[in-house]
Amino acid sequence: MKYTMYVKLSENISKNNSSQIWPLFFIILVFCFFIFIFGIGLWDLWNPDEPRYAEVAREMVERGDWVLMHLNGKIYGDKPPVFFWLIAFSSFIWNGFNSFAVRFPSALFGTLTVIVTFLLGKILFSEHTGFLSSIILITCVEFAYLSTRANIDTTLTFFTTTSILFFYQWLIYIKEDKNKKKIKNLLIYGFYVSMALATLTKGPVGFIVTIMVSITYLLIQKDWKSLREMRLFPGMLLFLMIVLSWYIPAVIKGGNAYLKETLFKHTVEAYVKGWTHVKPPYYYLINFPIDFLPWFLFMPGAIIYSFLKIREGNRKEYIFLLIWFFSVFLFFSFSKGKRPIYLLPLYPAASLLVGKFWNDYLLNSNRFERLFSIPIKLLSLILIISGSVIIVILYKNFLPVGSFVTKYLHFVPRFSIIPLALSLLTSGILLKLKRITKYKTVSFILIALIFGGGFFYTTRIIFPLVNPYKSARFFSQEIKQALRPGEKLAIFGGFGTGPYNFYTGIIPIIELNSEEELIKFFSSKERVFCLLKFNDYERVKKENILIPFNLISDRRIGGDHIALLSNQ
Repeated sequence: MKYTMYVKLSENISKNNSSQIWPLFFIILVFCFFIFIFGIGLWDLWNPDEPRYAEVAREMVERGDWVLMHLNGKIYGDKPPVFFWLIAFSSFIWNGFNSFAVRFPSALFGTLTVIVTFLLGKILFSEHTGFLSSIILITCVEFAYLSTRANIDTTLTFFTTTSILFFYQWLIYIKEDKNKKKIKNLLIYGFYVSMALATLTKGPVGFIVTIMVSITYLLIQKDWKSLREMRLFPGMLLFLMIVLSWYIPAVIKGGNAYLKETLFKHTVEAYVKGWTHVKPPYYYLINFPIDFLPWFLFMPGAIIYSFLKIREGNRKEYIFLLIWFFSVFLFFSFSKGKRPIYLLPLYPAASLLVGKFWNDYLLNSNRFERLFSIPIKLLSLILIISGSVIIVILYKNFLPVGSFVTKYLHFVPRFSIIPLALSLLTSGILLKLKRITKYKTVSFILIALIFGGGFFYTTRIIFPLVNPYKSARFFSQEIKQALRPGEKLAIFGGFGTGPYNFYTGIIPIIELNSEEELIKFFSSKERVFCLLKFNDYERVKKENILIPFNLISDRRIGGDHIALLSNQ
């Protein structure tokens, strides 16, 4: 009881002490700058998504068509336009479609998502909780990676999180201050505007996530009054006006086929049928714990703690975060198509749950000591084992077949890996020392620095060294040297033209979908070229010995071995 009163008192004092916000806010911005923004142009755009998205934006600029996107000269119906608009605008600011310019929108909106998470933590609990939650979000593996990569989901997460912020702030106003009608209206309309922008970023999932979280919360709370006051009719009208301001012109220009492509095939059909990235229902139970490292180790304790707080009294803040987390998790788990990036909209909720858990632990509570001591010991063990294994691999020159090490680490000079391995080993040992772990704040800082620093070192030192073996740019330069002006380039095997459009500047690249089309293409009297996977080349060559398949060059790009062939 005394502890509960102490926590509430601390939070109330914290909420009223706005002078503490700016130093915390400054620290958050510094973290975001170094982890998300500084040096993100040091390596090329990597297959498959980054160069494809960059190419869509570039064709948008070159065509001057800001309504209908194109890729390889054809209409591109996979995604709505907001993210491509952002890349295009970034290219104007940063002098062209370079790696930094293409990644900058993700870095910017990753930073903005962290700020929104901080504000949500402050509104729900206190600025200290918001600060800890922000640091947790910055330093978790998947969110940091996607904020330094040209990927749509970071931008989507910003808009969904902002919409949820507007919703919860509106809910507070209608409960606490019934006189501020204009502010309440701005907040609830901000909810619908953010939801519309999320929809224009990645389709229907943008409004499904936010509606699902907000409506589910009101239904579980049986808050019929707030549900009636949500201005659903004018709000959804505003939402439709924003969304249809792009969809209608796009469908007029692209026709019904485009509507089916962008709205049904890549959203509804992908969710229900899972024609791509098909995974079992339990996929995220395995994947999310890895992607939310190191903080997932504290997630079970945070969930237990949240349910205990709900039992002590109707703590609506915990109910809200748990609904946010579990509703998004279950929604994507039921989808046939699954990728780790799809769960990104729940990362702010997960960070807030763990951030609140840490905040109360740092307030000298020993009630849940074991819920922290076990994860810290486990994290220490993981770090020690990881550092030791890497050192042994480097020292013994032992490379496990088919592993990540085989694909990439043997291309990297050992001197670049050793500091990372030693830091993992040293950090693990430090976390095992009772002299360190008895200072709870030091433990949190150490964990954040380990993973923030490790991520920075990996991306800014190791990624540029791995770049020649991940980027399609070097092979594209060989392609450009081999082709004379006017000669045709094709691609066989369906592994995407985007990287080669972007790095060669060749539009269109002919897409061959069957062996019959490939043989017919190589039967041309003119000299032609084709890209295909090396194992497809060997198979087709054996089956069609009368057709001239001349190997011009081949190169490993990431996990693929690509060959460039010619008929002469």
